[in-house]
Amino acid sequence: MKLKAVLLENFRGYRHPIRIPISNLTSLIGKNDAGKSTILEGLDIFFDGTTKIEPGDASVNGNAADVRIGCVFTDLPTTIDLDRGAQTTLAGEYLLNCDGDLEIHKVWDLSGAKAKAPAVFARANHPTKEAASGLLGKKQKDLQRLIKEHELGEQCDQTSNPSMRAAIYSAIEQQQGLSLAEYDVPLLGGDETKAVWAALDRYMPIFALFKSDRESSDQDKEVQDPMALAVKRSLAALEADLAAIAAKVEEEACAVANKTLEQLRASYPDLAATLTPKFRKPNWSTIFKLDLASNDDIPLNKRGSGVRRLVLLSFFQAEAARKRLERVQTGQFTAPVIYGVEEPETSQHPENQVRIIEALQALSDAGEQVILTTHVPGLAGLVPVESLRFVDRCPAIDAPRVRNGTDDIYAEIASALGVFPTAVAQAANAPDFPRVAVCVEGYTDETALRSLGRILEQAGVIHFSVDTRAIFWVSAGGSSLHAWVERRYLDSLGIPQFYLCDSDRTTRGADMKADTARLVEMLTGRPNCQVWVTRKREIENYLHPAALLRCCAPPATWSIWPLELTI
Repeated sequence: MKLKAVLLENFRGYRHPIRIPISNLTSLIGKNDAGKSTILEGLDIFFDGTTKIEPGDASVNGNAADVRIGCVFTDLPTTIDLDRGAQTTLAGEYLLNCDGDLEIHKVWDLSGAKAKAPAVFARANHPTKEAASGLLGKKQKDLQRLIKEHELGEQCDQTSNPSMRAAIYSAIEQQQGLSLAEYDVPLLGGDETKAVWAALDRYMPIFALFKSDRESSDQDKEVQDPMALAVKRSLAALEADLAAIAAKVEEEACAVANKTLEQLRASYPDLAATLTPKFRKPNWSTIFKLDLASNDDIPLNKRGSGVRRLVLLSFFQAEAARKRLERVQTGQFTAPVIYGVEEPETSQHPENQVRIIEALQALSDAGEQVILTTHVPGLAGLVPVESLRFVDRCPAIDAPRVRNGTDDIYAEIASALGVFPTAVAQAANAPDFPRVAVCVEGYTDETALRSLGRILEQAGVIHFSVDTRAIFWVSAGGSSLHAWVERRYLDSLGIPQFYLCDSDRTTRGADMKADTARLVEMLTGRPNCQVWVTRKREIENYLHPAALLRCCAPPATWSIWPLELTI
């Protein structure tokens, strides 16, 4: 199953009901304390993770007796075992909402001193007719009685609860209609509905939460758990050898103890009578421990916080994958993983920030779901436009809201968060404030423009240095460059913007790619903006053949290589 939306009500700052759409990659962006982490921790609570709900999680001035966290799922199983091996469908059991999705709500009563166990409901388009409602909670003998009352014995298998329910639903629908309406169908009201919820729970995704404030050392739970598991599995394979070692040690130790007792009996017979040698079996798993050491045998906990977080993030991903593998090995349904990552940019160099986002993007492309939070618009600019969710407060009701990406919302993001981590835009008159923003598709393009700029400066063609702070360089991938344009991050700076794009033409005279044409169309006529597209395929095609000859002689097979380089 895949997560389609998260629902919150009376949970922390989300007093009013809110529905947050979730895609394969979802980026929650907003100021600190806007409510981003609340969404991730709400999911962690829903999926029975490490975050535990408590009375303080009830929304102030909300209904503490009805704290609700819900999840909407798509990609549902075609059939499901709800009763003793009998297969049925969620649609046939009327457990889907009006959109045909599975919507599960967990509701807590936090009005007391301690949090009570949650009630679990399916918000479903379910029969309301008395004769057809509540069938999921009826035991087999009760269903058999109803089958007899309606004379439906020939139309179902009376050893199969789903078969009997289907027959009853069909009969009631033909007689008087089911009167379907969307409401909360209890899933923990008795033994029968408990079995229904247990069956649904087996199909739930695995949720793994990586918090920004988690301990940053190799003693972190995500590190120690898989390491301890590796030790445990190795010890299991060596059980016979370890038992032999323990027996040998016990034999030698008891021999020494018995000799000591013989001496005691000779000298102190009363004392010796109360002593008996007992050998304690070793707990091998507590003897063998693993720590992490990096370059030059430096312990991980002595490395920088950014390096530690990268290592922990890798362990975090590996542990989530291991949990899924365990489900497969135990014969359970293969559930997808939902990765919740708080502020992946924390303690990271910009290059590592990009790599982390690329790794998370690869996870989502592979079919997993990733939900990340950030308050850095530059980092959000690395993810697809449709994945952005802007978290801020609604002025009308002074409550958190979450909105999908549109041009207007991108402008709000840029206005609310800015491009820089500090309010540098207020210092536009400062000597080192950028005078122009140069946006390119990658580091190579930036390097080429800097090199050309230095040559032109040395030749006297231009009269300023390209290496000063007067130029604000933006190096991004092709799709990310489009995001900077669409979200207008740089507009608030009030400085000219220059965009250089690769044409990606494969042959001379071919059309530029469609995405580049769309970007040019967006920028054309926009104030303070200029966009240029390379005539050749990309910046590397402007290398002069003579420059390559300085580095290496071309192979004899490159008979037409200068022509190829200039295409």
